Amino acid sequence: MDGRCADHQKQARRTQADHLHQMTGIQNSARIVSLVPSLTETLCHFGLIDSLIGCTSFCVEPRQLLSRVPSVGGTKDPRIEDILALKPTHIVVNKEENTTKFIAQLNGLKATHGFDVIETFVAIPEDNFNLVSLFGDVFNFRAEAQEWIHRQKVALTKLKQTAREFRHFKFTYFIWMNPWMVAGDQTYISSTLELAGGINTIKTSKEMSERYPAVDASEERIAESDVLLFSSEPFPFRQRHLDEFRLQSKTNQPMLKVDGQALSWYGSRFEQTLQYLGGLHEEIQKSLA
Repeated sequence: MDGRCADHQKQARRTQADHLHQMTGIQNSARIVSLVPSLTETLCHFGLIDSLIGCTSFCVEPRQLLSRVPSVGGTKDPRIEDILALKPTHIVVNKEENTTKFIAQLNGLKATHGFDVIETFVAIPEDNFNLVSLFGDVFNFRAEAQEWIHRQKVALTKLKQTAREFRHFKFTYFIWMNPWMVAGDQTYISSTLELAGGINTIKTSKEMSERYPAVDASEERIAESDVLLFSSEPFPFRQRHLDEFRLQSKTNQPMLKVDGQALSWYGSRFEQTLQYLGGLHEEIQKSLA
C-alpha cells in the first residue's frame, strides 16, 4: 500500500477492536456522534442510523438524517456542551475535517465522560478499506464490511487496469473562492483523480495546514494545467464563478464543474466514486479534444 496510508489507522483499528471484545451488544447499545459527513453516511450505509444521536450541520446524506438526528454544529466548530449532553458512547472524528484542538479536547474528556474517540484519516483511495474494516470491528458488522471491501477491491483493480489506457492530464482542483483555494497533491481528492489519469499541478507538503493552499488566479502552475476542475463542494461553484475566474486569470483552458462528494467523500461513498471516475475521464478528454 502507498506510503501515505495512515499507519496509525491500523493501530486504531486494533485498539478499537480490543475495546470491542470487552463489551457486549455494542451494535445495539452504541450512541454515536459523527462529526464527519462522509462517515455519517457510511455508518448509515451499514445500518447504524438508529445508533446515531448527533451529527454536524454538513451531514446531509442520507436525507432522512435531517429529520431524525440533531445537529451539534459544524465540522470545525461543534458544540461540545451539546455533544456531552447526548451522552455518546462513541464520537467519530477525522484529522482533516475536524480541528486538532477539538480532537484533543475530546480525548481529554473521554475518560471522565465514558466515550471512545474514533480518529480517522484517509489519504488515498486504498485507505477506505482500513476505514470500513475499523468500523466493522468497532460496531460489529465485520461480515458486511469485508463483503463491501472485497467488492470495492475488485472494482478498483478493474479501474486501474482500464486506466492504463487513459491519456494523462494535468489539473488544478478548486474548492473555494475569495480567496481561490485548491486541493494540493497530498490530498485524498488528488489521489482519487490520479485513478482517472490526473496529475496535480499544485505541489504541497503533507502538513495539514498546507495541503489546501490559497492561490492567485494568474499563477504559472495553474496555467500549466490542461483542465481546471471546480468542485460542487465545499464551495458550490456555478458558471458565473468560472466566468469570473477566467476574467481574472485570462486563461483559455477548459473548465469543468465536478461532483465534490464523489471526489472528496470517503467510506461507503467510494463505491460511487469508482463508478464516477471513468465517466469523468471521458468528459475531461472530450474537453481537451
